[in-house]
Amino acid sequence: MRSKSFWISLSVLNLCIVALLGVILRSKILFNLPGLDYNHLLKVHSNFAFGGWVTLALMVLMASELLNESQNSKRIYQFLFWGTLACSWGLLLTLPFAKYANYTTYISTSFIFITYIFTWIFIRDIRKAQVSKTTRLLSIAAVICLVLSSLATFSLAYLFATKSLNAVLYRDALYSYLHLQYNGFFSLAVFALLFQKLQSKLSAEANKNIYRFSVLLVLSIIPSMFLSYHWHDPNTLFHVIAYIGSILLLLTLGWMMTFLRSMRKAFKSVSPLLRFIGTLSICSFMLKMFLQSFTIINVIGNPVFGDRPIIIGFLHLVFLGFVTLFLLSYFTQTGILNVKKTITKVSLMIFTLGIAVNLTLLFVQGIGAMFVISSKVFPWLLWGAGIWLFIGASLIGVSRLMSMESIAVTVEEKDSTITNYPLEHKFTLQNAVRDFSSGSNPVAIDI
Repeated sequence: MRSKSFWISLSVLNLCIVALLGVILRSKILFNLPGLDYNHLLKVHSNFAFGGWVTLALMVLMASELLNESQNSKRIYQFLFWGTLACSWGLLLTLPFAKYANYTTYISTSFIFITYIFTWIFIRDIRKAQVSKTTRLLSIAAVICLVLSSLATFSLAYLFATKSLNAVLYRDALYSYLHLQYNGFFSLAVFALLFQKLQSKLSAEANKNIYRFSVLLVLSIIPSMFLSYHWHDPNTLFHVIAYIGSILLLLTLGWMMTFLRSMRKAFKSVSPLLRFIGTLSICSFMLKMFLQSFTIINVIGNPVFGDRPIIIGFLHLVFLGFVTLFLLSYFTQTGILNVKKTITKVSLMIFTLGIAVNLTLLFVQGIGAMFVISSKVFPWLLWGAGIWLFIGASLIGVSRLMSMESIAVTVEEKDSTITNYPLEHKFTLQNAVRDFSSGSNPVAIDI
């Protein structure tokens, strides 16, 4: 896919905007910002983080990295990426203002149908692509979870339209959506990309264990969703399914241990910085699985699902600690971010450290709230962590721009050494580099 570089650049830009929205959101808690509604800001932040950052980045990577060249070069994928970007920016510009509520509804619905089209076309293509059965299983299950999450969205829309005051249905629909996004689409897509990259570097036995882990992970998605309903003490059937989900999560985590050593050996070829970020990402996932499985115990589950800082901390653990760190390490390993540049190393370290500080503060605040212990210092510390993350994200954006420049220079240097190529080929390559460097052509070079 020749335009992968272009789309990743846009997704990195969107990450910077997500970080900025996070700073504004936390500033609203501390300062009087007239004209800004906190609940609207929260919706903008979450919607743009989902659509403009992670969903766009994962769609682009799944199409460009998992499909064959003849498949991912289809124009329909470009149309879907543009649609995803347009809907994300549309919500960014309309959600903060109540007078644009109708437009927001149209845009949100359009985004959902775009994911439907992507899922249908992607499944049709991935079944014919030259990928392992593990990658095929995880990627297909990922996009199916993406579609299923929209059912929860429609349920929420129905509750709002009917002005229902049923808090149980509202929270169940919200938790179902978040579960299918975080533990379904995001997590499964990440592992599909990771295992596709590692497949050739691992032994046959390790690949077998990875496949078994993937099967368990996919099987755990629906049963473990019932853990989210445990907070209101549902009927016996829900209890049983939730227990099955908890057991499957622990089995999945246990099976993951069987191939971690092989993965560690495969990571020896990457730089220490990427090894560090990748390890943090995997550890975040394992911690998520461990914590999630024990919410079956009411003494733990009820406070967790009723403690807002803990909920936000858990969501950030998956979104930032696992998914975002993986995407950034993937961008760096594949050359989209040039790790040889100092600014890339500095920006990744700042952002990674910011994530660690942010998660620590959220969980400490949440644990304190569970024991009715609070402090006015936490909002200020979290505000500082938000600014830290924004600085890190902005530097990553700068690093991406500088990486683009270095790629163009590298191509020019390679082109100058070509003496035996036909004149027509050399001319085409030079034109592509010139267009790429000047920014006149939105379709970037994928080398």
